[in-house]
Amino acid sequence: MAWTLARSSQGAVKQVRAGRGGCIFALMTFNKMGTVPLPLALHLATHTVIGLFCAFAGGLNLIDPTKIFPNGVVFLAIAGFSWGYVFGVLMARKEVVALGVVASLAYVAAGVWQLGADWRLGILLLAIGAYGLAMLSVYRRRILEA
Repeated sequence: MAWTLARSSQGAVKQVRAGRGGCIFALMTFNKMGTVPLPLALHLATHTVIGLFCAFAGGLNLIDPTKIFPNGVVFLAIAGFSWGYVFGVLMARKEVVALGVVASLAYVAAGVWQLGADWRLGILLLAIGAYGLAMLSVYRRRILEA
């Protein structure tokens, strides 16, 4: 079923390009990538979940007046950055690749910094940063192909 649907949508794209009508829903994507490859989707899901946790932590830290600036604002800024990065990748913005490299390097640095305090958190942050760098190097052209 999925294979015949894919073939029929490819045929519809060819018909629309040839000017003979067809299904226009196959052309309604923001860039040529169409769907996000699974490894890149995992990377984006990681940043989405980090943004969710930071938004929740930032909201809770806004309750205590002594924790607003040292924790609350920082967590909300990380949440905004994470979600902005994910939407920037999905919209194929050129600036986002450089921001992703900087964010991945920051995760690697934070992982190295946390290895002494809690090795499990350090390994997790190192893995997030390394996976981000790998995915950005592999899918850089597909992200910018819009």
